[in-house]
Amino acid sequence: MKVIKVYVAGPFFTQAEERFMREVKEGLSGAGVEVEVRTPLDIGYVAGGSAEVFEADLRAIRECNTLVAILDGHDAGTMCEIGYARALGKRIIGLWTDKERRLDPFVKWLCDEVVTSLEELRKKV
Repeated sequence: MKVIKVYVAGPFFTQAEERFMREVKEGLSGAGVEVEVRTPLDIGYVAGGSAEVFEADLRAIRECNTLVAILDGHDAGTMCEIGYARALGKRIIGLWTDKERRLDPFVKWLCDEVVTSLEELRKKV
């Protein structure tokens, strides 16, 4: 079975965001294919950021086959990660679960596809 290396990009600054990040990671890990999933939670968090964390993040994106981007909230860091992954020619799947706001068309254009649920995401990986 081929290993698909997935990097999940998204905000993880609140307890709810961190919980959702873990839910996405666990959901992808059980997607019926062998998936190696990394998230910012695996890299670590340093208040105010650090060059070491930034470089580890970029390295994880370079090493992945697919970037899954949690788009809810239009987090600035996630948007940067999408741009970097796009420049590297990585496959990008956006996860947009916000039922109230519309997804920015530019962000949608940067993604190869956008899904609206974890169930849909599991089918696309």
